[in-house]
Amino acid sequence: MNRSFVSSILHLVRFAGAALAIWGIAYVINGATQAGAYVTIRVATAPDAGPSPLSGVRLPDGVVLRGELPLGVWGATVAEQVLSRADVLLGGLCAGLAALLLSSTMKGRPLTRRDTAGLVALAIVTSLGSLLPIVAAATVLDRAGLTQDFVPSTTLSWVPIAGAGLLLALALAFHAGARTDPRSSALTP
Repeated sequence: MNRSFVSSILHLVRFAGAALAIWGIAYVINGATQAGAYVTIRVATAPDAGPSPLSGVRLPDGVVLRGELPLGVWGATVAEQVLSRADVLLGGLCAGLAALLLSSTMKGRPLTRRDTAGLVALAIVTSLGSLLPIVAAATVLDRAGLTQDFVPSTTLSWVPIAGAGLLLALALAFHAGARTDPRSSALTP
């Protein structure tokens, strides 16, 4: 592989990992400073909510509100704000850690089973992190007395799994390139 290309990709991965980690932390800190204000959660209508759980909205007969919608609820606690944004925090921190793992692999160090296990663990942690906004939504709905009309949205994000797959493919490509490049100073047996 061309060393300047590898160096450019290495710098891009490091920058992206650092930027995502900083963004995740800043996003949650921003949410924590908004305690007492609105918290936005994703909800769906409860199966037994009736024709329209939204106050002041009259839907025609035969029309039912279905699917997800964002709901802003006033008076959020710090915990609700943090939980509603915790998926971004975990995703950013995991992206930063993955960038550190990949940067050493892209320098020619062989991809070990430990590195692969680390990438898989980061993907699992990020995927499980997408459950935290569901917990936040359940907490907010209970506090606001809206559990009769709404349920937390249970849609999980596919982004963490796709991102982990892309990172693993990138690591394997650089590992294979380092093994086959006769100019590489870090050939592996």
